[in-house]
Amino acid sequence: MENEKLIQEFEKRFDLAKKELKFKSDLEDINKIFYIKDYILKEGFVGEIVTRQICYRIIETFMGWNEYLHGLIMPNPQNMINLSESKVLSQEDKREATELIKKGMELISRNNLIGLTKDLKSEAKIIDDAVRLWEDEFKSSLIKIMKKINEEWGNKK
Repeated sequence: MENEKLIQEFEKRFDLAKKELKFKSDLEDINKIFYIKDYILKEGFVGEIVTRQICYRIIETFMGWNEYLHGLIMPNPQNMINLSESKVLSQEDKREATELIKKGMELISRNNLIGLTKDLKSEAKIIDDAVRLWEDEFKSSLIKIMKKINEEWGNKK
């Protein structure tokens, strides 16, 4: 019951923020990509400025993928998993991963700047840009890379 109240409060604040800041992304789209409702439940509260909470979760997702992709491009020589997975990718795959990292880092650094400037209009834009970046580029590229890696691990049986 407590979880339901928390999600209802989040949805209410989300709707108000969306109306006020005029971003286009729906809660369903954001949740499908970034699991924002699970994040709210895990944290156990809805932030006063709900868009900061959403942005934090978005950035956490992109940063996690960026760190993983970085390990594929520049594997830690002490990490057998990084080394094995890195060998699976072609130079073209690594160039594509590098471009994803750049785009993810632009979003991440913009979010950091927004946190400092408190520019809520830019915050609304970053939410829409993150959804668009994920749907238009990140997801398909990650699927391609992860299929190669998964197939290679399957061949090691």
